[in-house]
Amino acid sequence: MEFDTTSGRAFLELPEGYTTPDVDHLMHDARALLLHTVNLRTETRASGIQISPVWELHDGQAALRATVVPAEIEARHFEGKGMMALRDPNALTMIADVVEILADEPAVAAQALVTTASIWIDENAPVRPLGLPYKGHFKLLTLVIADFLRKIGAGFDELEWLTSIGLLSAYHNPDEDPPVEEVRAAARDKSLRLAAEEGAWMTALLEKAEG
Repeated sequence: MEFDTTSGRAFLELPEGYTTPDVDHLMHDARALLLHTVNLRTETRASGIQISPVWELHDGQAALRATVVPAEIEARHFEGKGMMALRDPNALTMIADVVEILADEPAVAAQALVTTASIWIDENAPVRPLGLPYKGHFKLLTLVIADFLRKIGAGFDELEWLTSIGLLSAYHNPDEDPPVEEVRAAARDKSLRLAAEEGAWMTALLEKAEG
């Protein structure tokens, strides 16, 4: 799927002319959205309902969708190494900074995040309004968090994750970090392994549902 600025904004539910809050505000929202999502997952898990962690716009309100994903993908998101990494304030600062950058490049952002979105979002799935006003950056922010959790949980380091979303050059320090080509090669290899792993989990889930 290819995006331009208009389709990227539509995909991210990022309003035209929207000004993204500063990093401190984004970090505050990230913590609040993560906590709300984790609490809601705890609430719905007992009844066997899975929820997407991506906050979407629904009739002017923030909403989450029901979803069906392999248990391994859900566990990696909510219980994996990525969630542990978010205990470091520097990780949330980086995520907030990434959101600021990507908000100015909606086509790039949508292209970088579309695979993660496709894992969690089924447009036909039921939607649960959360009784909270939707802020224009919510979908982008929660997609960035979901992408971070997905890839860090699969063994990417932070530079490899940044590479996978097209932002290595914004963060790479040639005096301290491995060479760019080395980072890119590692990110490429891990992306291929991640796709194969998730594909196998998805296939197993479909076979279980059909059989």
